[in-house]
Amino acid sequence: MISDSIQDRPASIENVSSNEVEAESNNIDSLEAVSSGGDATRELESAAEVLTRVELDLACSSEKLVNLEILVMHVASRENDFEAFASEEEHNSEGPVEKALEFDLLYGFLDSEVRELESFLSALQTEIAGFQASFEQLGDSFKEMEEKLQDCGDSLKRSFEQVAGLKVQSANFRRILLASSGEEKWKDDKSLENDNFEDSNAKIRMHTAEQQRNILKMLEKSLAREMDLEKKLTESRQTEEDLKLQLQQEVFCMEQEAEDIWERLFEAENNAEILLGISKELFGRIQMAQFSINGSVQREGELRSKLQDLTEELKDKDCALRGSEFSRTELVEKVNAIEQKLRESESQLHHVKEEQNKELAGKAIEAEKRAEIIEAECKLLRESKMELDKEMSRMKSSTADSTKRVDQLEKQLKDSEIQRLHAVASSEASQEKLSMLDCTIKDMDNLIKDLKLKVSRAESEIESTEEKCIILSESNAELIEEVTFLRRRVEHLETSLHQADEAKKESAKDIRVRTKLIADLVVQLALERERLHKQNVIQP
Repeated sequence: MISDSIQDRPASIENVSSNEVEAESNNIDSLEAVSSGGDATRELESAAEVLTRVELDLACSSEKLVNLEILVMHVASRENDFEAFASEEEHNSEGPVEKALEFDLLYGFLDSEVRELESFLSALQTEIAGFQASFEQLGDSFKEMEEKLQDCGDSLKRSFEQVAGLKVQSANFRRILLASSGEEKWKDDKSLENDNFEDSNAKIRMHTAEQQRNILKMLEKSLAREMDLEKKLTESRQTEEDLKLQLQQEVFCMEQEAEDIWERLFEAENNAEILLGISKELFGRIQMAQFSINGSVQREGELRSKLQDLTEELKDKDCALRGSEFSRTELVEKVNAIEQKLRESESQLHHVKEEQNKELAGKAIEAEKRAEIIEAECKLLRESKMELDKEMSRMKSSTADSTKRVDQLEKQLKDSEIQRLHAVASSEASQEKLSMLDCTIKDMDNLIKDLKLKVSRAESEIESTEEKCIILSESNAELIEEVTFLRRRVEHLETSLHQADEAKKESAKDIRVRTKLIADLVVQLALERERLHKQNVIQP
């Protein structure tokens, strides 16, 4: 039963350690994004766990050796009974038979347990060698573990020596069994072997005391290592808390930056809306200016119609003033002056037409056509004047013949002078109207130029605002992407921290289980110590 319990303990410890290794591997995979420096600490923790597992296995094997040595002592106590049973020729009582059978069974159990323990120690030796080869890359931190590995190797050597002694004892027991069956002569060397047996018992007792001391030392070392692991756990928790605080600070800073960015975006949108309102107002003003230009064009057409009316009146006046050369010359001068004014007005209109926009090009062409019509009418007036001159010459030739006609012509001249005065007044009024029209045209030109400048400025401002809106939208999209990336990163870090907390809880549970196991081992060692002490006291 003792050997079965000893065999079950390393198996359970191996299962726990394998589960711990798997949990730690999962934790390492989940916490790679948190910090690159955590890999070395994880390797150190895994190495420490493997080392503790090896130490526990050594402690279990040493305990098993103690139990086997106790079993050897029980088998040795049954040896005399078996020899007495083998020396008797007739076996009358059942007591020696049972003792001989018990000796045989105990020997078989001892032999199998010694072989199993030897195989377990060899496997543990290979495991220590593999551990030393795999963790040499840690460098300075591995040097601290080398001393512990050397202690484990020394204890393993001592356990091998004890196993060799147990094998010698089992070989002696086998010789006794073979001697009882007649295959080997054992009676001559019986006294010598009894001396050897006493020496071996003394050695076993010495080994048990040394082994107990070694076990106590190993337990003290394991407790110190557990304290170191607890310190490392507290340090890791502090680092986790620091990381959480840093994450919270970074999240707070990012939220503040996002709020500032949103405020800037709202300000940019408000500015864009204000600029759009200003552009709409400018477009309305431009439309009003276009309406005023259209009104000025209509007024110009009205003035041109009035000029046509005036030219018609002048034609009538020229027909009435055929009889007087003075009136004709004055009329010719007035017509020339009017023609000059018309030419000046045409040049001014042509200049205005060149400065106006493409929208007024068609209207300017119509005005030029009207001016050409007026010039044609002026040419007709000139021809009519030539005809009047011819008629006046004819009238001069026929003055002697018709005096009555002269009186009529004088009356007509008086009437024509009156009409001329009216025409002069009307021409002066038309000149004033033309000057007013020129002034209005100049004012309209200046207004059109100002409006064009305002339109160009508004267009440039609109283009700049559109470019700013595009830049702001692009920056907004980039900021939104950064915010989403940071949120994902925060979520990933939270999940990793949660996984780390769970892993630490699991490791704390494992440490508690190990501490319980170590406490149980300590209690069992104390009980074994008391039992051995009692046996030593009982046996002389």
